Amino acid sequence: MDGLTNVSETLYVPMAGRIYSSKYSPHFFYDEVALHIYEKYPEYFEKSLQQEEYTHLASAMRSKNMDRYIQDFLKRNPKGSIVNLGCGLESLYQRNNNGLAYWFELDFENVLNLRKKFFPEEQNDWFLPYSIFDTTWMEKVREHSTEPILLIAAGLFHYFQEEKVIEFINSLEAVTPVELVFDAVSSFGIKQSRKYMKKMGREDALMYFSVDDPKDLISKCKVPIQLIKNEKYYSHANFKSEIKNSTKVKMKISDIFNMVKMVHLKIG
Repeated sequence: MDGLTNVSETLYVPMAGRIYSSKYSPHFFYDEVALHIYEKYPEYFEKSLQQEEYTHLASAMRSKNMDRYIQDFLKRNPKGSIVNLGCGLESLYQRNNNGLAYWFELDFENVLNLRKKFFPEEQNDWFLPYSIFDTTWMEKVREHSTEPILLIAAGLFHYFQEEKVIEFINSLEAVTPVELVFDAVSSFGIKQSRKYMKKMGREDALMYFSVDDPKDLISKCKVPIQLIKNEKYYSHANFKSEIKNSTKVKMKISDIFNMVKMVHLKIG
């Protein structure tokens, strides 16, 4: 339909999660923008919407978590810069824009071309057609702002080997100090995810990067890093919302065994 690779196709899954939650579990997470897009382009999301409730709400939870970190950053730095790494079809800007901050959507050109269909560029929301490993994007960000920077990596690092993630973190020395927020799966969780993706015939979108203890990751990096927060993925979930008991159980088991986590670092 749009010529995306298998990995890039995963950008439909988070949007489908926000659509599902907004339609059926609005008290868990609600995204009005996602609903409007679905009403206009349902054919893009029909396949992704066929997944189970837990998969949808796990994606919605990522967006809910990222919103919290962004809102906290903007309280401290209302004119700061937010860089959405591997932005896909995430609507962080549309949900959290305060009218003062600078926003940057970073992804491959073909993904950004698709994104424009759903989210046109706005006055303070720029599209950057670069790989996260191409440091040109850092120069572009600094051209617009000298304010503090928050980097958001939502569902992104999973698809890279650990050495590539470390390489990326080390490269941030060029724009330090910066804050980096990302979600990470444990080594056990990665093994389960890879089995699932192979079963679904999605070997091209396998997950590799895992974090059991963020301090171990920090110790492998060359730049000065402060661990600000390491929290369980569902620690802010609304378990009283309209979700199945089986989904609630899976979420609580995930947190008990620390299978997915939110990591907040300050670099430099």
